[in-house]
Amino acid sequence: MNPGSQIARFVRWLAERTWATLFGLFLAWFVAWTAIAYTVLNELVSGTDQQDLAALATALMTAFGALFAFLTAFVITIEWNQRRDAEHNVGLEADACVRLAWASQFDPANGSAILAALQGYLRSVLDEEWPILARGEGGSSRTHDELGNVQQVVRRIASDPNRPPAVGSDLTAAINEIVVTRADRINQASHDLPTPLFLLAFLSGVLLTLNAISVSLRFEPGFLALIGGLVMIVALDLALLVAMGSPFSGGLRVGQRPLRHVLDDLERNRYATS
Repeated sequence: MNPGSQIARFVRWLAERTWATLFGLFLAWFVAWTAIAYTVLNELVSGTDQQDLAALATALMTAFGALFAFLTAFVITIEWNQRRDAEHNVGLEADACVRLAWASQFDPANGSAILAALQGYLRSVLDEEWPILARGEGGSSRTHDELGNVQQVVRRIASDPNRPPAVGSDLTAAINEIVVTRADRINQASHDLPTPLFLLAFLSGVLLTLNAISVSLRFEPGFLALIGGLVMIVALDLALLVAMGSPFSGGLRVGQRPLRHVLDDLERNRYATS
């Protein structure tokens, strides 16, 4: 099996954990790593060599710190923008559903059929497709069929020559927007944190803590409290980075609220045509 695919699946598995779980996992790993590295270096490096090692590590501390800060800031910015775009797209899909619901009111004879089909689609999105998106497995076939049903109903009604052209145009534009935004949502759900970027950020955190340990060898054990603070910052940064790696899973996932509000309004008959 390809090691790269195994690492990618592991990163996806991490992204599905809650933010608190991620922080706990990274913190536990770096605490264990720091303790082992400090013990090994303290035993293997003599007192004189510890002074030389600490001097070298002090000179490199700024470089390692800047590298870790730049990498994590770069990746977090990219992932945050991905998540923001996904949230915006869900809002656009909800807006298109609202426009379709309002447009259906201009045709009381057929509007109820549009609203019923739209309600079935939204219920399928929230109850069936959303968990599939969280697993990164693409869209739901049932939701695809429900959307196809909405399209058939809308296009049949919009093509009626006895209907005002403006009404048919509004209905067609709204359903086309729903189709496009659903496709965008599925594409965004398949996004994963790039494995090379995650590995680079993780290894830079490892090297940063190792360098900090090397600096602390010439000090009293009490100075290890400073290393503990650095370890917590590294764990927090990596946890946040991974938590945003998959927009539809994990602790910082994109919410259903815009689509849920539309479905709630439909179920309460707020767009009723009669």
